[in-house]
Amino acid sequence: MTKSCSSGPKLLFACLLVLLLPSIMAFAADTTVGCPGGTPGDFTTITAALASLPAVGPNSIAVSGTCTENVVVVNRTDLAIFGNPTATIVAANPNGRVLSIFDSLRVGVSNNITFNGGRGIAINTTPRADFDAITVQNSGSIGITSIDSLVHLSNSSVTTSARSGISVGGGTFYLDSGVNVTNNGRSGVSAATAHLILNGGDGTPGTANVISHNGTVGVALFNSAEGDVNGDNQITFNGTFGAEVFHTSTLSMSDGIINSNTGIGVHCGETSHCEWSGVTQIDSNGGGGIEITDHSDAYIDGGIDISSNTGVGVMVSLSSLLNSLGGNTINNNTDDGVVVDTLSVLKFAANDTITGNGKLALECDNGSLVVGEVVPYKPRRCGPAFQAKPIK
Repeated sequence: MTKSCSSGPKLLFACLLVLLLPSIMAFAADTTVGCPGGTPGDFTTITAALASLPAVGPNSIAVSGTCTENVVVVNRTDLAIFGNPTATIVAANPNGRVLSIFDSLRVGVSNNITFNGGRGIAINTTPRADFDAITVQNSGSIGITSIDSLVHLSNSSVTTSARSGISVGGGTFYLDSGVNVTNNGRSGVSAATAHLILNGGDGTPGTANVISHNGTVGVALFNSAEGDVNGDNQITFNGTFGAEVFHTSTLSMSDGIINSNTGIGVHCGETSHCEWSGVTQIDSNGGGGIEITDHSDAYIDGGIDISSNTGVGVMVSLSSLLNSLGGNTINNNTDDGVVVDTLSVLKFAANDTITGNGKLALECDNGSLVVGEVVPYKPRRCGPAFQAKPIK
């Protein structure tokens, strides 16, 4: 008589094991890809290797040589793709993404892989993707686009994109040290309605995040974006702004430098909030140091150096607020050190050092208000006779 799987506990366990065995055997797989110029492997394309793997890992693909393909990773869990020891992926279709990751979880790409051409890398609705030691170059559009995802990028370069280096829309994006975003046509890094976190290194060579020589803005935060910039971050030699914060966005920066940008070091506008602490330098920018405007507020928490900018060191205008906790240095700017204008407010909680500027240390005009001691700042044009001037 034939027994069924319900005939007893021992037989039931054996039946379950038989049913589970194929999925257990398929749970983990390691594959190799040898593209032209690389070490021969199981497959000659990453696409073929992916097709051989189950959707749920852990699975890994070791890649060598130069692969000409557009790689699509969709609905994958626990997948690692890494150079063996190095690899280059060239977009076969220049109008497509060289790498696309959709609706996946814990995808890691690492170890000396270069992504060249196409429309860069796209990550969409992916709760976790990690990139380490990669290069993204020569994108015909944006280097890396992240939409509603959580992404970590470290020890990598994003360079020579026709448009922005990195664009984030929704979700959270980390630059976890050692990231260079350089020579891109528009912004270095931009984030809209998203959380951008720059965790720079500790001063050890090679660990800083460097955002430089981009066509317009180094870092742009807009449409209620939040930016946390900590550690050794260098935002230098960019176009219009070093950092631009607007449309109800927030920038919190501790340590790092914003210098030698063509225009203003930092623009904080349109009901936004900006704050600087630690040892932060905002210097040698071509259009002034900091501009706080259009109902925005900013705090300089001590130890901030705003010096040697072409133009005004700090401009506060159009019903905005600057609160200084004291201990900041605003020196040697070619125009005034600080200007408070058009119904704006400046609060000195303690004294700053404001010396050696090209014109005045402090200028207050057009219905502005200054709270705190102004006597230490000379020369100045600030007081009831100037603050009560008709608004222009």
